[in-house]
Amino acid sequence: MKKNNRVKILIPALAGIMMLSACGGDANVHTDPATIAQLQGQSVSGNSLIGNDTVTILDYDMTQYVKVGDYRNLDVVYSETEITDDIVDYAYLNFLSDYAEAVDPSYYETEREVRDGDVVSLDFCGKKDGEAFQGGTATGYILEIGSGTFIPGFEEGLIGVMPGEEVDLDLTFPENYQSAELAGQAVVFTCTVQGIVTIDSILATANDNLEPGQNPIKTEEDLRDLCRTELLKQAADYAMQDLESQILNALPALVTELQEMPADLKTSYDDLTLQSITNMAATYYGMDPETLLSYNGMTVDDYIAMYSYPQLLSDAALYCIAAENGMLPTEEEYAQMMSDYIAESGMSQDLVFAELSEEQYRVYFLEEKVMDYLKELYVKK
Repeated sequence: MKKNNRVKILIPALAGIMMLSACGGDANVHTDPATIAQLQGQSVSGNSLIGNDTVTILDYDMTQYVKVGDYRNLDVVYSETEITDDIVDYAYLNFLSDYAEAVDPSYYETEREVRDGDVVSLDFCGKKDGEAFQGGTATGYILEIGSGTFIPGFEEGLIGVMPGEEVDLDLTFPENYQSAELAGQAVVFTCTVQGIVTIDSILATANDNLEPGQNPIKTEEDLRDLCRTELLKQAADYAMQDLESQILNALPALVTELQEMPADLKTSYDDLTLQSITNMAATYYGMDPETLLSYNGMTVDDYIAMYSYPQLLSDAALYCIAAENGMLPTEEEYAQMMSDYIAESGMSQDLVFAELSEEQYRVYFLEEKVMDYLKELYVKK
């Protein structure tokens, strides 16, 4: 049905537009609540990853097992992507697209004919020899008239149509169309324009979805400013994630082992690493971990060896940095962190502790505190 994949109004998300990548380091599946919930299929029930008896780095004085080198002078750089006018121009189309798809039909313009350049909400059904063909039917499709998204004659045939009016477009697919079954074939598209998505309807929808405390969006320029603000926020967030990734990747090289890690701690990390790859394989690929890893020429033991002990060393290093800088939380600080987390999550305490055990939260809060400290060091440089 479509002539090609070029769609002017439907373009990639803002992050993709800015060409920003944020690996953010390997998420610590041992402590990060968001990762735990994700690996559990977006559910915090039936905690299959974390047991209440899990041994953590807080059960030992990690300064007796490792020491950390000069973490204040790592070869890492904090750098934000510059948000130029060109980036804003390009991203703004996507911003409009998001709102265009979200506009409630009650906001559509329905009292005038469709014009070239309009964005419309469209129902259509394509038929060949009286039979609907695959991929030729849609409801509520957002289309910019004149974008060249559909085959020749389709968009032109909608100019002058009144919303609510049903029209038949007698068209012919190009000879070089990608589907051999439709190439060069005569078809009929029965179309109904639900309504025209105007800037006013987009502004109304944007105002319906404001965050608490946000000022009303009165003009298209206000909406564009909101887009720029969002881009700046994304750029800063991605820069911080990238910095954290750099720090986490650089830390292991600074770790010196002073003595062998406790056996139960190593076993705990092995078990958690196994559970993480097991849940990941089942949740995202519908298979067991052995099968998933075999595609990369790995065994489960290989995977555990690759990730478990390095993760333990990394966590131990963060513990040592916390100890050196007096950042090991007190019971009062931990209680406050836990209270703040429960309030921000919007979940009940039972659900929160279905994600992680209390000890795992302690490790999570400690790691967050240390990483915030380290990132602040390098942002200031």
